[in-house]
Amino acid sequence: MGVAATVENYLKTKQVEFTLLEHEYCEGSYNTARVANIDDHCLAKGVLLRDEDFHYTLCVLPTRNKILRHTLNQIFDRHMELVEEEELNEIFRDCAEGAIPALGEAYGLDVIWDEELLGVEEIYIEAGDHRHLIRLKQPDFVQLMENKLRDHFSAERNHHSKLPKKYIRQEYEL
Repeated sequence: MGVAATVENYLKTKQVEFTLLEHEYCEGSYNTARVANIDDHCLAKGVLLRDEDFHYTLCVLPTRNKILRHTLNQIFDRHMELVEEEELNEIFRDCAEGAIPALGEAYGLDVIWDEELLGVEEIYIEAGDHRHLIRLKQPDFVQLMENKLRDHFSAERNHHSKLPKKYIRQEYEL
């Protein structure tokens, strides 16, 4: 599949250059960083939340981090909750299940991104399948996030698995 059509069209419209990194099939952002051999601080994952009025917001954060939901609730002054898998499939129709690109604007979503992503030179995001990542230079990523809400709403999580990385399957978004 490669890059989801919505994402590719969005990047072309924004005139942002990117490269594609192919990797072994895997699910879960933490596992993706490992098999793609990139620092999990550089892989930006998208986590879709909604409030009690069904207003959606895509949270973009480093894959090594977890969302501090209490902090997000304070930022928005709303109760935010994780979106169900069926809803994700409806919103990200041209993406494989669970391969959410961290480009919410491409899908008409509001976005908040964690300012911790400012500390890396290159940012990788899901392309829409489980075998490809989009590589963006920091200035291009910041351009795409221009006029999007930015704050610090995540914290590093600990991964304690002792299994060889090819057997690990962890995906805890919150």
